[in-house]
Parts: sequence; C-alpha cells; structure tokens
Amino acid sequence: MTPSQKLARARNCVLAFCRERFPGEETQIRDCIFINDGFYRGRRFRSEKVSAIWFAEEDQLKIHSSDGVCLASWDEEELAQRYAETGPSTLPMPSRNESSSDASENETIRRAA
Repeated sequence: MTPSQKLARARNCVLAFCRERFPGEETQIRDCIFINDGFYRGRRFRSEKVSAIWFAEEDQLKIHSSDGVCLASWDEEELAQRYAETGPSTLPMPSRNESSSDASENETIRRAA
C-alpha cells in the first residue's frame, strides 16, 4: 500500500468513526500536515468534536475527544480491519477559499514547519 493510500485509509477511518459515534450529525473534517522536530510525522485531522493524528511511519491513528481524552488508538492491522468493515467514504475536500479562521489556523501550522 502506498503512503497516499494509507493516508486515504486513515482519513476514511476518522470519518467513519465520527459517523458511528455521532449518528445523524454532519461531520466536516479538516486536515493538515503534522510536523514534529522538523520532520514529517503524518497528518492531523480535526472536526468540532474530535481530533486525530495519523502517524505515517508507524501507520497508527489516535483519535481524541475535544477535551483530550483518547477515544481510539489503532495500529496498521486495526486500520485495515476498520477500513474493510466501513469501506471507502467520500470526504468533501476543503476549498482553497476556506473561512478566515480555518485558513489562519492552517497557515500558522504551515509556517511553523
């Protein structure tokens, strides 16, 4: 599996988790590159109720509630199993003209890298 396929799988797993956890609510997920100590580590996903980090090297996904409580932690095998159960999901891609609060948040993260 290529890195971009692993990223798509992680993104789909976050969306499926939100749909399971909060049925009937529309979930919009934003993501940004996660860099630590100057190195690419993966992606950070955020919605109103959860945040998640996908660690690319370990192919591990950790999902936290908005107050920081760990709700799920899945390794590569568990991600593959979840993906097989839920199948691919279609995520709306954020437009280039995001709202100013989203854009400034993403710009801050990009500049910090």
